[in-house]
Amino acid sequence: MADIVEKFGQIVNKEIPKNPDTARKELLFAYKAFNVKLKHAPDKRLPKSRQYMSTVCMNEHIKSFSNVGDSAMVSIFLPCEVLRAMDISTVFAEGFSAYITGAYAERPMIEAAEAAGIAETYCSYHKILMGAAFSKVLPKPKFIINTSIVCDANNLTFRALADYYDVPQFYIDVPTDTEEDSVKYVTDQLREMTKFIEKNTGRKLDEDKLKACVARTRDSIANFKKCMELKKDKYLPGDITSEMYEVFLTHTLFGTEETLKYSEMLLEDLKNAEPKKGIRLLWMHTIPYFQAPLRERLNFSEKCQIITCDTNFENFVDIDPEKPYESMARKMVLSSYNGPSENRINKAAEVAKYLDVDGVIYFCHWGCKQTMGAAVNAKKKLEEAGFPTLVLNGDGGDRRNTSDGQVLTRLDAFIEMLEDMKK
Repeated sequence: MADIVEKFGQIVNKEIPKNPDTARKELLFAYKAFNVKLKHAPDKRLPKSRQYMSTVCMNEHIKSFSNVGDSAMVSIFLPCEVLRAMDISTVFAEGFSAYITGAYAERPMIEAAEAAGIAETYCSYHKILMGAAFSKVLPKPKFIINTSIVCDANNLTFRALADYYDVPQFYIDVPTDTEEDSVKYVTDQLREMTKFIEKNTGRKLDEDKLKACVARTRDSIANFKKCMELKKDKYLPGDITSEMYEVFLTHTLFGTEETLKYSEMLLEDLKNAEPKKGIRLLWMHTIPYFQAPLRERLNFSEKCQIITCDTNFENFVDIDPEKPYESMARKMVLSSYNGPSENRINKAAEVAKYLDVDGVIYFCHWGCKQTMGAAVNAKKKLEEAGFPTLVLNGDGGDRRNTSDGQVLTRLDAFIEMLEDMKK
């Protein structure tokens, strides 16, 4: 299958510079064809919840990519319950670019971005998104909404794309302190964001629908917390692609019926799962799910498994559907990704202890200055907390910045060390 996909990517790559519309149609055809496989011939090694999740994410990607003109382009940390209540799909850098890389189509888009002056050291997720725009594979969205949380690229990419597409942009400034004044400040901005969306869509938000979406977010978070409790003592077969898929459901798809259903299914799968076994890892940052050594060592392995990824629990806060805007604001302000890197490191240590993991992999994704800059401090603090930590350099979007040999050597040595410590 991988060889077929790679050959398909080579065909699409030739079309992108010359015929971007054709390339886009070819990509959509491939995604739709693969979605048929996911629905009718899923990987039986995956639990039912993870099989379901793969189709949910693919459906969302196909819907937004095939109808970008009626979709919103957003940053990953934007609460999207207002958009979901108004039936507006979303495009976000990490999700869109992961699917492009999965189709082996990232290179011409990265080259298009670099040809337009984007630095080689820029985040590849954002570079692929910008290159898709500059190469005209990705049509312009209805509008753009982004936040200030964490990522330098969030503050640059979306402003540049708003100018390039000539579409309206709304920016949400999130203070780095966690005081109630910060929550109120962001709440006021979210109310203004709703007016912005209404103005640019010609639709009126139904507040009852918004409250229903926020209620689903509350219930989903409650289920995910119960799942975390079960993960302490359970082994659920899985792959690293599923951990990356989950980023959709714990971010832009929060508030949907699909995320709630997935959380219920995952909870049921964990209740029926086998007792824990092997080396248990907590992963920090995004996952280069396409990289062969990681897939070989971590997919469906009883010897070593990723139990959770810190991107998928950074916003588990208390939610009140009767106060939807305050609840959405709280998700951003109290995110462990917001503020100094110690917030994220301390949260990872807390969850690692709760889940009784054996070690942590801290992934320094190419171009992510915040993650790379905190690597030494993260390793020091996590190991002081009792969790051996492997700092792994790589790229979640651009295959050119990955080294299979180095990753395999370091990962094997790390797993062997954890096994010896466990004995």
